[in-house]
Amino acid sequence: MPHQVFGAVAGDCIINTCIVLGDESQHQHPLWEPDTDPTRSPRPELPRPSRNIVPHPFPPNRAHPTFEGPSRDEHHYHHHQNRPPVYHQPPRPVLHSHHDHVLNRRRDSHFDAVLEGFMESQRKTSRDIETKLEFTRYELDGRLGELSTQIERVESRCLDMEEDLKKQGEAIEDNRRAIHFTKVSTKEMDNHLDEKITSLDNNLDGTTKSLNSITAVAHQAKREVAEVTLKERQCYSTMLTLVEGQKQVKAQIRDLHISLDKRSQDIQRRARGLEDKVDGVSKEVKDLTTRLANLEEKVLTEQRRPFLSTTMPRPSLL
Repeated sequence: MPHQVFGAVAGDCIINTCIVLGDESQHQHPLWEPDTDPTRSPRPELPRPSRNIVPHPFPPNRAHPTFEGPSRDEHHYHHHQNRPPVYHQPPRPVLHSHHDHVLNRRRDSHFDAVLEGFMESQRKTSRDIETKLEFTRYELDGRLGELSTQIERVESRCLDMEEDLKKQGEAIEDNRRAIHFTKVSTKEMDNHLDEKITSLDNNLDGTTKSLNSITAVAHQAKREVAEVTLKERQCYSTMLTLVEGQKQVKAQIRDLHISLDKRSQDIQRRARGLEDKVDGVSKEVKDLTTRLANLEEKVLTEQRRPFLSTTMPRPSLL
């Protein structure tokens, strides 16, 4: 865009402004000559035309005190002379209403250049963003493929674990059934043994009664021994045989009690072992159920996550 030069004459002062775009050496003011003396530094309070002079991006406010007319006691002065300085804005040229179109044209051309540069930067930024989005989409497709493969593996493992849990549940049911049958058979055996013990006790009572009667008969025979010696000897031998039989019956009853105690202890030990096995299997089933729930929760969270960061490491579900 070519630079535009505007000049206004006010009294003995000529004010020139210009828009400088690009290199300053190519767009220097024609009336300005650079100071070649290296010993002198430019005063900071004087304007330096080598710098960019850009007008305000809004039209001047004519109601501002800068543009007010002369007061009654200063009517013989020009309105830009002998007035207090304005420190909140840079020095501006004295502009009149017939110069507004020049300011508007300069402002519009400057805005066109700025807008074109901004649009070009936006186009470049959009192209870069589209390229990055393509690469990101490609990477996300790869990541999603890997995640789908891992999810399929986890689903297959979950199915296998469900099959194992079903088999273990069936084994637990079989063990419970066997324990139930063992308890039932143990109860039946206990009832049978109780019946046998009762019958043996009854037999022992009968034997004791018979022994008592025999003893009475023996005493009676002793009283009659003087008369019948042969009968006394026979009764005495019969009494000895009965006492020996009573001892044998008592020994058999004692052995039967010992065997019954051993049998009941063995049955109780087997029942406790089976209960410990059932408790261990139930604990393993609980642990496997907890692990299965955790795996399902991880799979659900991975399925809900829409995108993954490019710097995030690859999650390992297995």
